[in-house]
Amino acid sequence: MCSAVSHTGHRKRLLERFRKSGIQGLHDYEVLELLLTFALPRRDTKPVAKRLIARYKTLNTVLSTPADKLETVEGISARTATLFPLLKEIMASCLREKYEERSVITHRRDVEEYLRFHFGLRRCEYVAALFLDNGHHVLSTELLSEGTANQCAVYPRRIVDRALRRDASSIILAHNHPGGVPEASEADWRLTKRLCQVGKLLDLPLLDHVIISRDKVISLREHPRWPR
Repeated sequence: MCSAVSHTGHRKRLLERFRKSGIQGLHDYEVLELLLTFALPRRDTKPVAKRLIARYKTLNTVLSTPADKLETVEGISARTATLFPLLKEIMASCLREKYEERSVITHRRDVEEYLRFHFGLRRCEYVAALFLDNGHHVLSTELLSEGTANQCAVYPRRIVDRALRRDASSIILAHNHPGGVPEASEADWRLTKRLCQVGKLLDLPLLDHVIISRDKVISLREHPRWPR
């Protein structure tokens, strides 16, 4: 009984701190602890939250981890594990609404945030594209190809075809480097050059090719090798 009262008091204080200062006033494990109280209303959620942070290190990694992997953490049931991908999907939906309403090109940091949130922690390599209208608003964000950690095939014709089907006015291409090295390969430059050439012919410019690693996002457009 004493333990239950103690948990209740602790939860109340944690909630009050959140209401006062938001998550900026909480440690990462405390954010998870508070979130878990909604799925585990009668349990002490601090040990579970600390186990999650100990294994996955960051909030973003916890939210991006598949539910079946989260279930391997002691104290996380199948139902509780579903809470995290659900929250991530809600956040993704809010981000999509945000970027449908504002110019992405004049807000480079927002583009990086958007891309990293959606794709930055994938374990396999992928290629994705943002298709924009003539006001530089996102019409669609699509995963074009996904492969192993070191190999992912994509073809310019497929990208252009999808852009034309969506009546896009321009394209931002993005791919990740799961190994963590944010440098363009020769294959990356060949794809970039080909898309720029096709874009000029079709009045469908490639605005940028962005590479995402765990710690950094780089823009190939800012590189001297960008096709002029």
